[in-house]
Amino acid sequence: MNKYFNLLIVFAGFFVVALMHTDGYANDEARPNFLVIYVDDMDLKDIAVYGGRVLTPHLDALAARGARFERYYATSPVCSPSRYSLFTGRYASRNKYLEGVTAADDVNFIQWNVHLEGNERTLAHVLSDAGYVTALVGKHHNSANQKHQIRVPDTADPNDPDVIKKMQRNHDFLTRMIADDAGFDEVINVYANNFHVLDIPKVMHQHNPEWIVSGALDFLRRHQANPFFMTVALTIPHGPDNIKSMLSDPRITPRGYLNSAPLVQAPRQSVFKRVKDAGLSRRLANITWLDDSVGAILQELEDLGIREETMLVFASDHSDFGKMTAYEAGIRTACIVSWPKKIPEGRVIDALSSNLDWAPTFLAAAGIEAPNGYIIDGEDLLPLLKGEVASVRDNLFIEITYTRGVVNKDWKYIATRFPKSLQPVITADNRHEFNQEGERMTQDPYAGAVQARYGVNKKYPGYYDDDQLYFLPNDPMEQKNLVLDESTRAVMVELQATLRAHQADKPHIFGEFGGGVR
Repeated sequence: MNKYFNLLIVFAGFFVVALMHTDGYANDEARPNFLVIYVDDMDLKDIAVYGGRVLTPHLDALAARGARFERYYATSPVCSPSRYSLFTGRYASRNKYLEGVTAADDVNFIQWNVHLEGNERTLAHVLSDAGYVTALVGKHHNSANQKHQIRVPDTADPNDPDVIKKMQRNHDFLTRMIADDAGFDEVINVYANNFHVLDIPKVMHQHNPEWIVSGALDFLRRHQANPFFMTVALTIPHGPDNIKSMLSDPRITPRGYLNSAPLVQAPRQSVFKRVKDAGLSRRLANITWLDDSVGAILQELEDLGIREETMLVFASDHSDFGKMTAYEAGIRTACIVSWPKKIPEGRVIDALSSNLDWAPTFLAAAGIEAPNGYIIDGEDLLPLLKGEVASVRDNLFIEITYTRGVVNKDWKYIATRFPKSLQPVITADNRHEFNQEGERMTQDPYAGAVQARYGVNKKYPGYYDDDQLYFLPNDPMEQKNLVLDESTRAVMVELQATLRAHQADKPHIFGEFGGGVR
């Protein structure tokens, strides 16, 4: 009797362990798939459901079937740090590569320098360890790819056998390197960086979203029966000229010419006709081109019968108008989420959310705990998406170039603090001569004609102020700096304390706000 009782206890133990192994997910419910469509430099006005005068039927339908965020932020609004935060759930300032660039007792510079070099864990690593198949398709922009490429001049002939060999070698080498460094099981049809730093002939500097989509559809067909995490990173609407790309050879890729054009979405010429029939400018055709790519992926999910169990996130890496600044028109961007099985349809969410939040949200949805020592700065958005809570945070920390900021429901505080090397050079008297990157601006073409990138100094009167305060409900374009207004003094002091709290555990100091913890 005792023998059988002991066996019963053992089997019960195995059963409990099996339940625990599901990490909180019910045995009769498969883990969800995660699919992120990450686009490049897309403003809110580029989507009809956000009020844009554009033709985006697939994105509008996606929003109707899911949730649309109104206060979604890219915490570091240029390509590399935004993608780093998406892939890790961490602020860009925690990047290990940056730790090696700047000493802990100095201000670090955040721009296109946030690399994944295999020395830190990512969401892809964690999900892969838990049994997910993971993939990156399209743009990466988190590596120092130029160090590893064979040089190909802009003027090279892409039909030259030697040039073809170099392009294929560069692309295939970077594909393997990115998979190893970022933790993806598969890297497919990748653009390692922007075109001008890929070592391909200039004639090949053309967008090809169909090539990216073809890689994504192939991945879905091969792994439809497995839980997967896939990021599909389109290169548009970022430059170069999207319309010229629509008129270019659809066989162009950074690996060379394809044997035939991918036939995965509506023909490019049909886009121009639909846009014209809608009474819209031809220059907006690129947005519908992008929307067609989204539609092709959505249709494949439906055709494979996996739409219901797939959590799909559509977002931009940042907006374009205020790119590389802490202003709303750079950091606030579009985000639409759909998961028919769990998220109510047609929701509009005004709470603060960010690109930091997908790592903890996906892990929570899959019932997976982050490994010991894995830092996550984001918040789980599932309670917000399901309507169980009104918000998941009171404020967000922003960091870009030598600027840091905090934003809450109504207010934003922005601080610029330069590193030790620039402090003797930049003074109160000459501050207007320097952009937020610490570069002295000039019109002299022989000196590089350095200006504030994207003309942001002309868009924002407070650009040169080292401390800025804005009341967003009355001033959404951040045109009136209230930092010297005595009536707002208490607000600024409170926000400075909030910034100090965010900065306290970061690997580099930021002026009087502290940090430098490693």
